[in-house]
Amino acid sequence: MAEHGEGSDGPRWPGWARLGVSALVIWHGLAVLVAVLAAPPSSELQRSVADLFRAYYRVADQGYSYRYYTAGAPPTPIVTALLEFEDGRSEELRIPDRSLRPRLRFQRHLALAYHLFEEVRRAPRDPATGDSRSRWAASYARHLCRENPGCRRVVLFLQDHLNPTPDELMEAAEQGRTIDVEDRRYYGDRQRIGVYLCDD
Repeated sequence: MAEHGEGSDGPRWPGWARLGVSALVIWHGLAVLVAVLAAPPSSELQRSVADLFRAYYRVADQGYSYRYYTAGAPPTPIVTALLEFEDGRSEELRIPDRSLRPRLRFQRHLALAYHLFEEVRRAPRDPATGDSRSRWAASYARHLCRENPGCRRVVLFLQDHLNPTPDELMEAAEQGRTIDVEDRRYYGDRQRIGVYLCDD
């Protein structure tokens, strides 16, 4: 006969813990459902209900994910890093990197690019150079310097990657062709974030 608090498969959680976890799962499920319903087009009521979860969305950091996968998704921010080395060679890195596997790593890159985009947009710019005073950008550059021995400086850029319009997608589907989303017309102008020297 099993002791109190244990089932045939081993120890069971106490009642208060099961109740707490169940409440968290219900809260999260409700927050996800409300966020989906509040995505445009939505009513004022749907958006006001979603506002009740605003603090939770910040903590869970899922806001951009909903916008990314809804109709009329905003452009995807692309971060490009130009690495210049002591020996004169240079290398360009792109975030997000489309070749990343598993795809969850690509999703993480999307989040990194989005956060840098948001921070650069809010940060003041240096009046002398026009470069952003973004702390995140400086942090990205330091990381790239450490990960690439011999790198003497990093130049960071931001660029929008636009989505094909619904009309373009429908036309392509009717003609039985695919759209090359890497075509230059789907990229906005490249904006320099800043130049960062690597510490020796």
